[in-house]
Amino acid sequence: MKAYAEINGDHKKTGFAHLLFFTLLSVCISIQSFPVPECRAGNEMPEADDSIDFTTFTLEELKNVEIISASKKPERISDIPAAVFVITREDIRRSGVTSIPEALRLAPGVQVARSGATDWAITIRGLNQEFANNLLVLIDGRSVYTPVFSGVHWDVQDTILEDIERIEVIRGPGASVWGANAVNGVINIITRNASDTLGSQILAQVGNQETYGSMRHGDTVGRNTHYRIYAKCFNRDRYSKDEGSKPDDNWESVRGGFRIDMNPGTSEADTLTLQGEIYENHYDTEIEVISSEPPYISSWEDSSDASGEHILGRWQHVFSETSDIFLQFYYDRAENDHEASIDRVQTYDLDFRHHSYPFSRHEIIWGLGYRFIRDEFSRKEGIESFQIDMRSLSLDQDVYSAFIQDKFELLPGRLTLTLGSRFEHNDHTGFEIQPNIRFLWTPVSRHTLWGSVSRAVRTPSRSERDIKIVGGILTVDNTLTEDDTEATPAVITLFGNEHLDSEKLIACEMGWRIHLAATLWLDAVTFYNKHDNLIINKPENDYLDTESRNFHYVIPLPYKNSIKGRSYGFELSADWHVSQNWRITGSYTYLSTDLDWKTELEKDMEAEVTTEAADLEVVSSPRNQISLRSSMDITEHLEFDLWLRYVGNLSENDVDSYITLDARVGWKLSENIGLSVVGQNLLEKAHHEFSRFEVERGAYFKLDWQF
Repeated sequence: MKAYAEINGDHKKTGFAHLLFFTLLSVCISIQSFPVPECRAGNEMPEADDSIDFTTFTLEELKNVEIISASKKPERISDIPAAVFVITREDIRRSGVTSIPEALRLAPGVQVARSGATDWAITIRGLNQEFANNLLVLIDGRSVYTPVFSGVHWDVQDTILEDIERIEVIRGPGASVWGANAVNGVINIITRNASDTLGSQILAQVGNQETYGSMRHGDTVGRNTHYRIYAKCFNRDRYSKDEGSKPDDNWESVRGGFRIDMNPGTSEADTLTLQGEIYENHYDTEIEVISSEPPYISSWEDSSDASGEHILGRWQHVFSETSDIFLQFYYDRAENDHEASIDRVQTYDLDFRHHSYPFSRHEIIWGLGYRFIRDEFSRKEGIESFQIDMRSLSLDQDVYSAFIQDKFELLPGRLTLTLGSRFEHNDHTGFEIQPNIRFLWTPVSRHTLWGSVSRAVRTPSRSERDIKIVGGILTVDNTLTEDDTEATPAVITLFGNEHLDSEKLIACEMGWRIHLAATLWLDAVTFYNKHDNLIINKPENDYLDTESRNFHYVIPLPYKNSIKGRSYGFELSADWHVSQNWRITGSYTYLSTDLDWKTELEKDMEAEVTTEAADLEVVSSPRNQISLRSSMDITEHLEFDLWLRYVGNLSENDVDSYITLDARVGWKLSENIGLSVVGQNLLEKAHHEFSRFEVERGAYFKLDWQF
């Protein structure tokens, strides 16, 4: 499974000239934009691109801020019948994190584990893998979940962290609104409105593991059209691993982009956003190449790349205080070359929705969507088809969708009921229905109880359906050396399965929010998930391949819908403003997962191998997680932050539990210049989080200059 994920994980280069062209193009577009108002019309609620200054809010005001990820419409956090958490811009700044994956550790119930120099295993409520496939991730409403291998290339999901307005995290299914693959949760990363990034900013960071720099400039064209352009680059040096494991070498990245926010006309009823980005990553590493003839396994130094670009346009029109429409289109191209294969994916996506109050006490939102995906695969030079192949080297896919949701006030101000469903059709599994029902009850002031029952599916990836990949090679005694010229090798081979069905989830959730005092907020959630049709590589009887150039045995591991089971747990979080200058936040997560085979297996070697594979690939989530953060303003110009985390062991991956401590000290040297020093993983030199890759102790200095 690891080999399959790595081969489909990465990357191809475009060139710095593209980056320069894209940046110049953004300037030209913004200069020619329409000069119109930026403010929202009437009583319109904030959309995804509206900026919210969380730092000026009291705790009670913070819980009444409106977000959009739960139902594709603005809702107050306190009124959402779902497990929702918002990571604010201030949270990100004061945590000292240097990447989006690290920032996600700020949310309760999210499992984030570093599995390599460029890789993270990230999911919500279990079923974590090196490339978790049950979590839908969006940036400004643009899906970055790839259908090629079902997951997220976290190494290419990046931007200037200071330009992120907030990260909305929905724990639990969001499929009734967002569609297939929003099984265990939805993460929506929302960047700041261009009107909030006027002026210029230079960021520079130097540390023992990473060197980073970025530049951003924002301005106004005419009276009311705002834009920003930016560029960012970094270099991350070699990370160490245990002896005998593959080293990962340098990782370099450069990206640039733009964003324009405007009202195209004299009326304030229309808002328009246009944004785009281009990026290029480069990796140096050592890889293993498997052959069907001696010496069977060899190593070579590999330089791989990832490149891509996207552009997004979003328009909203407000008819009245009770009716508005939303239209969004984006195009995304990604090219990844890593180890044995090169994949190129183009995505075209169109999303329309209408929000209204057609009847008394009823709030309805409905929408239509269409997505077209085109992919192409090829092998890297020097790699034979023995190691990797696809049933079809190119494929076009269409996804059609519609959804509707009705929020009905049974008792105004006390009890609401939400009913909704997503209807979706894809080329492989056909028609999928993903409904949910939710209630929210406020029996007394400052106490809110909510619950839900949802159905969600994950559709099989392109790789799971069509790939053939060699995952290893051995002999009868599980060894094979260059001297075994007369031995007949046995090749472990993963096979795609075009008859796969969707993975299915039925989820039940219950939550309780308690506003104990003006300075203390508690949130408790419990959940029970029933899983079915989980996809796993299930061994079959080996056979002798006599058609290949060199005879060898094949141990087939086809993908099958072989696993079922359940998971359950609870999540507790607290936010306490001890004083005006001191804030403490904490969370605890408990998770239990119990999976089994859908059919009885004989107690033979094949069953033992299969069970081991299931444990390793499906159940890799810690049972217990604890997070405690302290943010203190010592003086008006001096900040001190601490972050303590405990993560339970992963027995399936032979990874022990660990405790980390991060510390940050920030100085405001003047009105426009800030300096901070951050220490990460201070309690030990290195630790493992998901694999034999070691996450080391780190430290860096950071300069923030705005003018």
